[in-house]
Amino acid sequence: MLSHPPPQEAPEAAQLRGNLFTDLDRLAFALEMEAARLYEAAREDDARQRQALRLGVRLAQRLVTGVWADEVNLRMQTWDAEYDSRLGGMT
Repeated sequence: MLSHPPPQEAPEAAQLRGNLFTDLDRLAFALEMEAARLYEAAREDDARQRQALRLGVRLAQRLVTGVWADEVNLRMQTWDAEYDSRLGGMT
């Protein structure tokens, strides 16, 4: 299974992809709530760290759903050759 949906996707794969999206959404929400509590507690550095984690989860959601995002896809394209070379061209 690809990390992004093909034009024609089996119903089981679509269901799994939807479940992954929802799980990532719940995680992003939890991180957002943690960040809010940290801001309330005047722990701004920790809150910024949680927000950065939350944004990373949102980028993963884009990847899983196949929604083009420059901040995901262009980064991956930039480093594809380097990644492949580390795996000995196994991808």
